[in-house]
Amino acid sequence: MILAFVLANSVPDQSEWILHRIGEIEGVEEAYRIWGVYDIIALVKAETIDELKGIILQIRKVEHVLSTLTLMIIK
Repeated sequence: MILAFVLANSVPDQSEWILHRIGEIEGVEEAYRIWGVYDIIALVKAETIDELKGIILQIRKVEHVLSTLTLMIIK
């Protein structure tokens, strides 16, 4: 199992809508709004690197997501 945190920047005042959309993506276990440089953090679980890439791509394609940063967990 591959675990990663995906941090996302969003268009101002759209983070609640984006949070809802990201939460609907299969493989996203949890997602929260946060304060700081990034607006949203999501915990993603995947079986393979290719599956992880696909989930991240879906997050990046959510309308009003400006950029992402992925942090893979090393076991």
